[in-house]
Amino acid sequence: MVGWLAVLLTQAFYVPNILRIVRTRDVQGYSLAGWLLLFLGLSCFLVYFSVKGDVVGIGANACGVTGSGLTVICVWRWRDRGVVTRGGASPEPAE
Repeated sequence: MVGWLAVLLTQAFYVPNILRIVRTRDVQGYSLAGWLLLFLGLSCFLVYFSVKGDVVGIGANACGVTGSGLTVICVWRWRDRGVVTRGGASPEPAE
């Protein structure tokens, strides 16, 4: 039970980040290389735990691969956009 609680708590990390990115399309401050490395590392752990048959490890890393993969896709897609503002104000140019 502690393992599954750890999965829920650690994987919840991705939800507010992804929601913010999708809502604002602002990925400033997100490192594409860093998120890609995390995605690749979690993918390797997913393979490792799959071979071992560890259900908690498979669940945790499947969620991690999904969350980090979605973040990589968003950062890749919106990396060249300027800053998005709310309320109809003009966006500031990207630096």
